[in-house]
Amino acid sequence: MTEDHQFRSGQTLTFASGKPRFRTIVLAGFIALLAIVAFTTGNLRTVAPPGNAAGLVVVFIFFASILFQKITRQWTAEIDLDTRRLRIFRRSFGRWKREIVDCSLDECCALGTIEYNNDGHFSYGVYVQLKPGARNAIPLRDSTLSEAASVAAQLSAATGIPRLDATT
Repeated sequence: MTEDHQFRSGQTLTFASGKPRFRTIVLAGFIALLAIVAFTTGNLRTVAPPGNAAGLVVVFIFFASILFQKITRQWTAEIDLDTRRLRIFRRSFGRWKREIVDCSLDECCALGTIEYNNDGHFSYGVYVQLKPGARNAIPLRDSTLSEAASVAAQLSAATGIPRLDATT
């Protein structure tokens, strides 16, 4: 069940993602499988030629760093109701921040729920559309339709941005 939040002026709303997706789990499984095969045999010749064992270690480090970056990546949307600003940014490794959107709420022409078809199952999110036409996702912790609809309705009421639900 979703909890209704009453948003009011002077408040900064923050929405953040943070849980790893299915592809991240598959990548972790692939790296673990390669590591098990390579290191349980006692030598690396079954996976790599004798002179290329160091190259295999570099490949493992490369894939492990990709996995670590995917796990630590976090999307955040901040909506400041007092200054009427929208900021969406991505933080990697808990440190580096990349601004995706930093604009006034007056530059937003619509927001609403959006349906994603992910490999045969549906998930839902909230988006905000800017006047130039770009859509940007507002991260949610729960991707159910009821949670997305509740957040979209409350954001529309708090910001005055018209609500327009979409499908992909």
